[in-house]
Amino acid sequence: MAKPQGTNIRRRTLLSAGLAAGTLVSTGFFHPATAAPATEVTPSGVGLNGFYEAGLPANRGKGGVWTEAPAGFAGVASHGRAGTTGGAGGRLVHAATPDQLRTYASSAEPLVVILHGELVFAQYEKLTVASNKSFLGAGSGAAVVNAGFKLVNVANVVFRNFTLRDSYIPGDFAGKRPDNDRDGIQMDTSTHVWVDHMHFTRLGDGLVDIRKDCDNVTLSWNVFSDHNKALGEGWTQNVVTRVTLHHNWIRNTHQRNASLDNTAASHVYNNYLEDISSYGMLGRNAALLLVEGNYFRNVRNPLHHQGPGGALAARDNVFDECTGNTGQERGASFEPTYPYDLTPTRAVPALVRAFGGPLGGTVPPLRNVLTVALDGTGNFASIRAAVGAIPPNNPGAVTVLVRPGVYHEPAVIWGDRRNVTLAGATGNAADVVLTNSEGVTLLVAADGTTLRDLTVTSDTPQPGHVLHVTGKGITRANVTVLNGTFG
Repeated sequence: MAKPQGTNIRRRTLLSAGLAAGTLVSTGFFHPATAAPATEVTPSGVGLNGFYEAGLPANRGKGGVWTEAPAGFAGVASHGRAGTTGGAGGRLVHAATPDQLRTYASSAEPLVVILHGELVFAQYEKLTVASNKSFLGAGSGAAVVNAGFKLVNVANVVFRNFTLRDSYIPGDFAGKRPDNDRDGIQMDTSTHVWVDHMHFTRLGDGLVDIRKDCDNVTLSWNVFSDHNKALGEGWTQNVVTRVTLHHNWIRNTHQRNASLDNTAASHVYNNYLEDISSYGMLGRNAALLLVEGNYFRNVRNPLHHQGPGGALAARDNVFDECTGNTGQERGASFEPTYPYDLTPTRAVPALVRAFGGPLGGTVPPLRNVLTVALDGTGNFASIRAAVGAIPPNNPGAVTVLVRPGVYHEPAVIWGDRRNVTLAGATGNAADVVLTNSEGVTLLVAADGTTLRDLTVTSDTPQPGHVLHVTGKGITRANVTVLNGTFG
């Protein structure tokens, strides 16, 4: 698509203001998210957007980390709406139980729903969401556990400041079981959806699926972690969807980061992708992609476009320790007609680490021992999730103790998780089996890793490595390698 005449593009960057990336600390960007002050005081009461009542910061300067309205396509007027406001103007209600959340989500009236604490569902549910809703986590620590949200033929929905986690079915990393459609958010044929400062982790199928001719969607300042399929868009032959992804942190995932199929316009800017084992951003078929100012670190096949038609414009991206495809431009893409703030690319990692996700942060505290078990008795049900729970550049040794079972997943000990011991819990290598259908089953990229009492194999015999080591000082003890090689 040719660049429209008279486009209104506002790329206000720190550099244009005379600020080098090395001076960002002095700008106030890197104060912890939990300490970000509300710079405007809004009186509480019915009929407001609920941001003040939920305790969300209102620091509308400093690059617009916590804004009152979405940047990107969710803020664009179309489909009879001026933008995305969620339940603003409706009643403000509070949900502290699954029953309350279920009732409010499906209500026909506009609502601002403030979530308190952890709402734990005994059995997985995908909650039906009606139009004109805001779901806001109160302060830090709000979470929905073992549930997700389903938007079908609705409009004007906002999600902000809470975590969606732990609907993973142990052993089904690929998400192929008939009963596994455990998305965090599923959108079908819906418009004007804003997902902001959320954390999606350890869910069943996709973290967020944007399907079947959705439009006017913005995902901003979110964290997507410790999972197989992060973000998928498509499931349609129609080329109508417009989506903006900006300032998201995608880490320790495998594929769909994002997968963008047949989008009329995908604007992907200032995202931070790190430790990704299959592929990063992928345009498919007729999708038009503008990918700018993103930082990719340790990502396999970070940027690519495939299939007939479509276009990719890639500019000012950084590829740090990446391998594979790095975004060869093709065709004529598009230029946004909405205003947006573009952060200098090399400042993106620190900025997104500081402010991405809900209040309280998403980097886990250091634990010396993490247990993995398929029966629910461990800290985690997958090896990938356990590795994701090790802080980057961990200062001390960590043991990941794996209880008996067959773990069907591509596992990676990332290079910034040093001095990790991955060990079977029984001392018998045959009791703990790591397997996979996609090539390398276990990649050890970190120095000082110890492997002990494990079997590493593949679903079928293959000529290449099933256990691949790139780190230094690796120790193996009682490790059996089957259906492939070690090296």
